Amino acid sequence: MSEQKQKPSGLSSRLKNTLDFLFPFLVIGILWEILVRTGVIQLHSLPAPSTLLVKFWELAFVNGILWKHLFSSLYRLFAGYLLAVFIGTAIGALLAQNQVAHDMFEPTLNLLMSVPTIAWIPIFLITLGLGDKTVIMAIFTSSFFAITYNTMRGIEMIDKSIVNAAHLMGLRGLHLFLEVLLPASMLSIINGLRLAIGYAWRALVGGELLAAMIEWGLGKMVYQARYFNDASVMLLGLLIIGFTGYLLDRVFLTILERNTVEKWGMAVKK
Repeated sequence: MSEQKQKPSGLSSRLKNTLDFLFPFLVIGILWEILVRTGVIQLHSLPAPSTLLVKFWELAFVNGILWKHLFSSLYRLFAGYLLAVFIGTAIGALLAQNQVAHDMFEPTLNLLMSVPTIAWIPIFLITLGLGDKTVIMAIFTSSFFAITYNTMRGIEMIDKSIVNAAHLMGLRGLHLFLEVLLPASMLSIINGLRLAIGYAWRALVGGELLAAMIEWGLGKMVYQARYFNDASVMLLGLLIIGFTGYLLDRVFLTILERNTVEKWGMAVKK
């Protein structure tokens, strides 16, 4: 009986969360539609939500080019982001555990973190060309510093007595990292992953705008629409970028959070 009671409450909780998320967008959409239809806002400068829905249907289901733009962007995003996750986590752990490396490279890390990713893109265009390599490298750079820094700080904040106890039990190297350091610093690492995926989306769009050899991608779709003064495609592209970023956070990072730090009691369950 208790399990049967828990299921409806879980479903109602999910439904409530979904409605809470959608409600502000519905209110803004209705007001936006009214302002455009009553002429307060000119249609050519800001298309109504109904116009965006028609455009979405056309791009997604009539000619289907939206999916090619979306999947091209996701391929570049995952390639650069996952590379940053593996390398950034490894280097962050190394800097936290090796005092000599920490003293040598932490000032450089702090310095490079302050450089905007968009400033790196012209250098990548010259050295890597005008195609996917430049965009992937821009995504990697934007994500790498946040992941490395948060991994390093998370491991540094671990109670030294825990690490010493692990040493007494014979844990060293990779076993120490996987069984002690990684779980204990996971809250900080997840925060870094969440920051990094937001930075990665910005780098993706900026790279696709500037890389001339790229034909497909959400950033390229938005950029090409300006030649035709097609505000509906530009706004639709921005909304899809934001919504996809939100979904990635909810699907991957929230699931990771629930199965690690929330399950272990390191964070309050949402």
